[in-house]
Amino acid sequence: MYHSLVALLLLLLSARAMAYDFPLEITEYIDDVKVIAYLNESEVGNEPQWTPFEGPPALSIADALDAVQRHIKSDAEFADVTLMGIELKQIPHHAKRWHYLVKVRFKLEGSTRPHFFIVLMDGKVISAIKRPDSIK
Repeated sequence: MYHSLVALLLLLLSARAMAYDFPLEITEYIDDVKVIAYLNESEVGNEPQWTPFEGPPALSIADALDAVQRHIKSDAEFADVTLMGIELKQIPHHAKRWHYLVKVRFKLEGSTRPHFFIVLMDGKVISAIKRPDSIK
């Protein structure tokens, strides 16, 4: 009886652990800056696929910038935003899955600061961070 209970408990716990959506780390470079963003595998699997040279991406550059603008509109920290760059990049180890990497600059307390966003082909915007330089 005890072994059956332990086996049932292990089965329940392992099923729950297998259902966990592990984060996917995306590491990119833009203007010699290393940028990292984290998203769930399920987010990558739900976005539209794209094959280069077989038509336009599911999300245009204008739509990606519009998604970023809507995302930052609700955050008062992002005042006076300037676009510094946008690049179309493949999600590592995911064939036919692409995203935009967007770099903006905004004013905060009298100085300008960069900020980075990943925009998936379904229009989802994810904030990315500049990876700190390694300690030598």
